[in-house]
Amino acid sequence: MNDLVKINWSDSIAEIQMDRKPVNALNQELIQSIHNAIDSSTEQGAKGLILSGNEGIFSAGLDVKSLITLSETEISDFFHLFWGLMGKISKSPIPVVAAITGHSPAGGAVLTTFCDYRIAAKGDFKIGMNEVFVGLSVPKIIFKAFARLVGENHANILMMQGKLMKFDFAHDIGFINELVDMDQVVPRSFEWLDQLVSLPTIAMNSTRMNAKADLNDLIDKDLSMMGDNFADNWFSDEVQIRMKEIVKSL
Repeated sequence: MNDLVKINWSDSIAEIQMDRKPVNALNQELIQSIHNAIDSSTEQGAKGLILSGNEGIFSAGLDVKSLITLSETEISDFFHLFWGLMGKISKSPIPVVAAITGHSPAGGAVLTTFCDYRIAAKGDFKIGMNEVFVGLSVPKIIFKAFARLVGENHANILMMQGKLMKFDFAHDIGFINELVDMDQVVPRSFEWLDQLVSLPTIAMNSTRMNAKADLNDLIDKDLSMMGDNFADNWFSDEVQIRMKEIVKSL
């Protein structure tokens, strides 16, 4: 596909592997590459998709070092692209599994939230929405997507505090569906999808979409405005000060 993603096929299942070393930080090029890989795989007849990372890291989230240098117009374009990827995953006509191969804070966790199923590696890894920690508010769509998996109480407390979760805890509260050995994360994702797509296609996919109809309705209603709203928030004094502190620490 290109140097930022790899597409690995097994029968009718396509694995889209992020490969922007060292930590799959989400910049515009990587996000666009994932968009393109989803589109091309679906057009080629994939019945299911897997989004994966590299051993020890799924994605470290947004590439703050590059984003801090962008203009307001560029930031707005970036967030429109990122929110569009959230919507594309959530509304995908075929099921999407997140193969969480390691740490997945912030933007990485956001992408997994909109997948249909999450299989993660056993180990001392963390995942979660720590936007508040870096000075950003959590949009309603992301809160709703997370809350439908873990319940509103867990979602409210974790997001309000900007806390990351250890994988064991994320599994206990229902965010991660399965924990397996690292070398089994991707194979198990293929296996789970193989079993799912063997079911009657129309019935399975229509039921899948019915189950998240409320979320997708909210995406249709609010997504077009989120890029502008988040861009405005990005340039607030609070966020800029916090982001510059983070960049210095990297």
